[in-house]
Amino acid sequence: MEDKTIANLGEFGLIDQLFTPIQQAADSGVRFGIGDDAAVLDVPRTQDLLTTTDTMVEGIHFSSDADPYLLGQKALRVNLSDIAAMGGVPRWYTLSIATPASAQQTWMEEFARGLKEASETFNVALVGGDTVRSNAKIVITIQLMGLIGQDRSVMRSGGQVGDRLFVSGTLGDSAFGLAHLLGKLQGGLSADDLSFFSRRHDLPEPRIELATKLQDAALVHAMIDISDGLVADLTHICRASKVAAKVDFEKLPLSDAAGRMLTLQADMAEKLILTGGEDYELLFAVNPAAVGEVEKMAAQAGIEITDIGELVKMHDDHDQVTILKGGEPVKLTHSGWTHF
Repeated sequence: MEDKTIANLGEFGLIDQLFTPIQQAADSGVRFGIGDDAAVLDVPRTQDLLTTTDTMVEGIHFSSDADPYLLGQKALRVNLSDIAAMGGVPRWYTLSIATPASAQQTWMEEFARGLKEASETFNVALVGGDTVRSNAKIVITIQLMGLIGQDRSVMRSGGQVGDRLFVSGTLGDSAFGLAHLLGKLQGGLSADDLSFFSRRHDLPEPRIELATKLQDAALVHAMIDISDGLVADLTHICRASKVAAKVDFEKLPLSDAAGRMLTLQADMAEKLILTGGEDYELLFAVNPAAVGEVEKMAAQAGIEITDIGELVKMHDDHDQVTILKGGEPVKLTHSGWTHF
């Protein structure tokens, strides 16, 4: 039997059947959610409101045969990572989705299932959005809102000369997952390694607990999530903080699978570890005197963190970010992902 398209549901059927139930994932602070011209949210006077937006476009961010369940998960998770990078607690989001009328109803059901599961996992509520018809491609936009104590946001601009640079988790796995999806990995890796890379690409893990612990203790000078690549996002911190950075390549945290990848395809692996992007790990600058306390907090959160380098004084005749390998600077042809 031929699968029904979303045209069979109609716009309001799509909203009522698939997306309205998601708002029940978390209702704290929602005075009124889906069903009126705008959502009404309760923002305490002692809190600042954080907001972030990410768009995913078919053919750019995901392929036409991507698993819609995983896509629903990822669309929300990447936004959660942005709120975490500010030290905030994610609370509510809106979803805007443009889709051709020929899109399969089962595809949308699976997308909504992934979105709902992510909403429940991270205790955030869908409070509104928009559904429109597109000519050909699916376009997904999520705006996520979170809360943080007044004037407590961790910005990119607070880094200081002498700060130690830390990163959570491991680097490069998601980029290897994308390379595998695109058929760019040579043989030699096990099925388990390839599955691990794919999972890291499909299901990024926003480091919310670690970020909020660090923010609560006021131990971090600057922080960002690694979405465009280590070098690109570290450059964002350096530019905002008016400093430079030195990173030791040998100290970069790698999964066992990434270590094997580095042995098999050294040049490609090195490039993806440094510039591949979509790690969604936290990169942050810490006063050297606070390193011990930061490491203790990371252990309490169950997240491994690694000291990878330091912030240094900026010089006009030097690169803003220097990657050292064997004590020598690594030559980079580009710093990371950019749309244009």
